[in-house]
Amino acid sequence: MKMTMHIDEDVLAEVMDLTGAKTKTAAVEMALRDLARRHKQRKLFRTPLWPTHEDWVKDSAPQPSDAIDPPDIDEDAVQRCINRLRSRRQLAAEADDRQVPEATDEDTGNYPSK
Repeated sequence: MKMTMHIDEDVLAEVMDLTGAKTKTAAVEMALRDLARRHKQRKLFRTPLWPTHEDWVKDSAPQPSDAIDPPDIDEDAVQRCINRLRSRRQLAAEADDRQVPEATDEDTGNYPSK
């Protein structure tokens, strides 16, 4: 795009020297691209890496779209799983009751004196 601009000749010559640009147009274009890149980086680096508590609450809040397709839950499978866990806990508790060893001198810290 052709446009008329008033640019300080000394600044333009310095940019051409520093960047190695062969033409004034290339120097201006390179400077503008670099400026845009730096501002994008600044914006990126100012963005927090970890969400704040308010952001987390906002993001985890129920959304209107959540009600469109509720999850399919097999209630029978849930009950079978709960019953299986209860029976495992009961069996483990019974096994613990049966396998309590007698305390030894090492367990109680009573060592015979030499």
